[in-house]
Amino acid sequence: MPLNRRNFLKIIATSFIGSSLISCTHKKFFNPDEDILLAGGRIEDENKQQNLLVIINLTQREKKLIETPFLPHGIYIHPGNKYRVFCFEKNADKACEIDLQTQRVTRSLQAEQGHVFSGHASFSHDGKSIYCIESNTANFQGSITVRNTETFAISHQLPTLGLSPHDCQLSKDNILTVSNTGKSESGFHLPSLVSIDIATEKLIERIKLDTDDLVHADLNCGHFKISDTNDLVIASAPISTKTQVLSGGVSIRKYNEPISTMKEPEVVIKRMTGEALSIEINQQQSIAAITHPAANLLTFWSIKDKKIIKAIGFENPRGLSQTLDKKYFIVSYGEQPAMAKISTNDLEPQVDSIVRPTLASGEHIINWSKTIREIMPTRIYD
Repeated sequence: MPLNRRNFLKIIATSFIGSSLISCTHKKFFNPDEDILLAGGRIEDENKQQNLLVIINLTQREKKLIETPFLPHGIYIHPGNKYRVFCFEKNADKACEIDLQTQRVTRSLQAEQGHVFSGHASFSHDGKSIYCIESNTANFQGSITVRNTETFAISHQLPTLGLSPHDCQLSKDNILTVSNTGKSESGFHLPSLVSIDIATEKLIERIKLDTDDLVHADLNCGHFKISDTNDLVIASAPISTKTQVLSGGVSIRKYNEPISTMKEPEVVIKRMTGEALSIEINQQQSIAAITHPAANLLTFWSIKDKKIIKAIGFENPRGLSQTLDKKYFIVSYGEQPAMAKISTNDLEPQVDSIVRPTLASGEHIINWSKTIREIMPTRIYD
C-alpha cells in the first residue's frame, strides 16, 4: 500500500506504542457510557500539515481522525443530533459541520466579509440557531451573529458591546454571556464579560475585573466558565509581545459575591506567564482546574474559598475535561500530544492513565459522552 497522505492517516489512527492508544474494533466506538473526547489536532506528512478533528475513546484507548480544512478551536455538538458537530477556527473566517458517523466534513461556513470568527459559538437550546461570536477586522467591534443551523442564513446580529470578543456560554434561562477581550486607546472599551438576554436582546450584566495593580493591568477575560450553581471562573489570556511577557490571570466569583482576581501565592502568580487557557469545574469538590501552556503549569483553585489548592508542572497543558463519573480531570498536554487523568479527590496525576500519541494539539477538548447526557438525557442510546 503506498504511503500517501490518506493511507498515512489510516495507519497512524491505529498504530500506537507503550501505554498508548490501541485499536479496539470489537466494541461500539461511540458508546455514551465511555469517555469519548473531541479535540482539534494535526499531523505532519511529507512536510505537509493536515488539520484534524481527533476523536478519542479514552475507555477503549482507540481514536478516529477526520480531516478538516483548519485547526478546530471551539467544537459544538448539535442538540438534536449527537453525531452532528460544528467546529470553528480561531480568529479566522472558517467553520464547518462534521458528521461523526461518516467521519467527514459535510458543509463549510465562511464568516461575513470583513469579519472573523473568534473560535467560539453556542447552539440555541432547540438547535435551530447557532450564535457565532465574531469581530469586525477593521475596528474590532464584536457581534453575535445568529445563523440558522440548517441553511446558515443570518437572521440578525447583536453587538457584544465591546472589542475582540472570544468565548461565550448560553445559560438554561437563555442568557448568553460573552467575553470581550479588547481595550480601546481611549479607555472607553475595556475587557469585560457581558450577559445578554437573547429573548429581549437587553444587557443583563457587565462584569469587569479588578486591574488596579501592574501585575493584573492587562487581564482580558479571555475564557470563562459558569457552573451549574452560577459560580464564575475567568482565565485571562493577554497577548505577549517580543518585548513584553504578560501574565495570565485567574478570577473567581462565588454566586452573589464580588469577583476577585487571584493575587496569592505570589510564587505561582509570577509563574503564570502567558495565557491562562482552558477551565474545567468539578462541582462536587468546588474546584476549578486551569491550564497555563506557556508556563508549563496546571493550577487548581477552590471556588468556595477563592484560593489556590495546588499547582503542578505540566509540559504545555492545553485542553481540560472530566470523566463521566467526575472522579478525574482529563488534561491534554505535551509537544508530542498526550492525555492524562488527574484525581479530583487528591489532585494527583494518574501515571497509568497516560495515553499517547493522541495528536490532539488543539487548545480545547470536550467530553462527547458528557455533553450527550446533558442535552439528550432520555435518548442517549438511540
